Order: sequence, then C-alpha cells, then structure tokens
Amino acid sequence: MAAAARSAVVLVVDRLGAGWLGPYGNTWLDTPNFNRLAARSVLCETVIADSPDLAGSCRAHWTGRHAMAPDEEARPTLAEFAERAGVRTVLVSDERHVIEHPLARGFGERRLLPEISAAKSAENIEQTGLFSLFQSARQAIENQSRPFLLWIHARGMNGPWDAPFELRYQFADEEDPEPPSFVEPPNVMLPEDFDPDELLGYVHAYAGQAALADMCLEMLLDSFDEHPLKHETVLVVTSLHGYPLGEHRRVGPCNDALYGELLHVPLFVQFPEELHALTRIGQVIQPAEVYSLTGDACGWLNMGEQPRSVIMSELSGEMVRGSNVACAAGAAQRAIRTPAWFLRESSNGDGAQRELFAKSDDRWEANEVSSRCGDIVELLAGELDRFQMAAREGRLSESSPLAELLCDVWR
Repeated sequence: MAAAARSAVVLVVDRLGAGWLGPYGNTWLDTPNFNRLAARSVLCETVIADSPDLAGSCRAHWTGRHAMAPDEEARPTLAEFAERAGVRTVLVSDERHVIEHPLARGFGERRLLPEISAAKSAENIEQTGLFSLFQSARQAIENQSRPFLLWIHARGMNGPWDAPFELRYQFADEEDPEPPSFVEPPNVMLPEDFDPDELLGYVHAYAGQAALADMCLEMLLDSFDEHPLKHETVLVVTSLHGYPLGEHRRVGPCNDALYGELLHVPLFVQFPEELHALTRIGQVIQPAEVYSLTGDACGWLNMGEQPRSVIMSELSGEMVRGSNVACAAGAAQRAIRTPAWFLRESSNGDGAQRELFAKSDDRWEANEVSSRCGDIVELLAGELDRFQMAAREGRLSESSPLAELLCDVWR
C-alpha cells in the first residue's frame, strides 16, 4: 500500500472543533460533505491538540515533534522528506503566519492568498474568504501532474465570519432572537450572569461558518475525485484547534484554558481506493501523527529511523506504539487525556490547581470530580510529569502502557 500512495493532500481548517461535525456525533448541524468524507475514510475519534499556539501546532504537523519537546534536535520536515523522494511540495494558505513559519521553507512552493477583509456577511458563498481559499486549493490540485504533497492551511474560524447571513439564520428557531450580524470572530469571557440569548447568537454564527466550510469541502472533494492521481494519493483532513463557545464561559480562542472544546480536533484519512473506509480508530492521538502517518503511507520517511504511525500500525494489525495518552501545554497550564479521564492543571502563586473529568461520558467537561477521585488525580499528574520529561528527552516512543485505572472509568 505504501508503495502506491506516493502523493498526499493535507487540508487543515483551523478552529474547526470535532464536536461540530456529524461524523463526530453532532446531530443538529448538517455536514453532508464531512459525512461523505467519513464514509470513505479512516476516522480518528480522539485527536488532542498538543498546544494552543499556531506556530507550535504547525511544528507538530511538519516535524512530528510534540509541543513539550525542545527545538534543539534538528529533524527534516515532512516537506523536505517528500522533496528527497522526488515529490513536488506546495503550501497554500490564507494565513501569513503559516506561510512565514520558519519550517515552511521546506516546501518547494508557497502561496499566500490575499487577505480578505469583510465588514458584513457575504451575499453568496463565492464572496467568502473560505471559498477563495478552497478555490485556490482546487486549482492547485488540478495543476499537479506528478507525485506531490499539497498542504492547504485555512484560517477557518480565525478569519472573518463572513458566511451569508442565511447560513447562520437557518439554525434559529421561531422563538429565538435573530442571530447577530458581526463578522469579526468573537473572543470574550462571559460573566457569570451572561445572557443565554447572547451565547446562542455566537453559536448560530459559528454554525453558519461550519456549514460554509462543509459546502466548500464539496469543491475540494470533487476536484480530488476527478484527479488522475487520485488512486495514488492520500487525503488527510484535520484542524489545529477547536473554538470554545461558552462551555466554560469562554467564547473564542481563549488560549488560557486547555479544555476539550479547544483541544479536540477532527482527523480523517482517505487512503487510495478508499482502503479501510468506515474504520474508526479509538486510540488517543496527537497532531504529530499527521507527520508520521503521511510520510509512512506515502513512503517518504525511513521508518527504521522515524516513529511509526499509530494509524498505520493499527490498520496493519501491528502492536500500536505509545501509551494511549495525549498531553497539551500552554502558558502556566498543562492537560492530559487518557481513554477514561481528562485532567487540566493550571499553576499560579498558590501552586497547581487541578480539575478532573470522566471520559467519554462528560464530553464537554461539565462535571468536575477531582474531590471524589484523588487517586486518579495523582496517577494522572504523575503520568503528565513523565510524559513531559520523556518529550524533553526525546523518549516519547518509549512510553509505557497506562495503568488500567486510567483506561477504564468503570474500574
């Protein structure tokens, strides 16, 4: 399989949280094109961002290095490995910080789309920033005639919320207030006595943008299906971060709070000939997997020297490396996710403050249970320390299996 998959298209739509897509359980927001993609792909259920930082997240995708790992170790980027294999590499983005990222120099060609500013909602989807990005991505796909890596990074919900107003209006019931008309992405901390109608307006506006992203995805999938190299190409669709919408009174990037609404992102992998379609991967995965997966599936990396892809290992029936754990790091905060638990730790002058949530039942981390599960808190804090030390020393691939208490909430 790896020998046949010589090309790859990677689409990153930033701030598109997994919980907003039908394949991840959303039942009120129709996402037919993400459903179409899921029907042909491997879907990873629990992908946890390792950092709220854009630059760090790009580093994880392009080098396979966790946010907790230092920059000291030199490692070729995915694009550089592809170039060595004779593969043409192209980066297309509407985000200047991505195009100007130091590691982006590994791409043979970089295209920065003109920034689209909007004072109000677009009249139609063709006038939106997302449509412009996807149209450029479609053209880039059509222009490829030999093995290639096309990396498409969309600002997504970090850009203007300029979807036609009717896309957000369709989610409002008759008794609901009319959705707000703002275009600038909101970034606020709600007061304890916030107005529920205000939050509902934010939700409807975001849903309109998610619906727009789904409509634009159709354009990309159609172009991919028509490409002569489709049967030799891996398609990866993911995001860097989600977008909090009031789950912990935060609306917007709010990078000071590492909760699931910020960290849980989608990951779809469509293999050539739709091999392994409708397969779900339950392993806890982090963004560095995109690096190892793409390079492994396309035959660009020397897997004797690089970490083996979790997804490729599981699909081939091999023993999956790692310990089924994900960790994230931000300013004065850390978080750890296992199959059964999520622990968030923040530091201040009074020491470490920890919050514990049971998974997967408590999807939005609404029920804090640290006072009732002190033994779990201590186990997770210890695992978090060990993970961080291993990341700093470059030993993440040597992680030991988790204690059963951290894998099964019912024990």
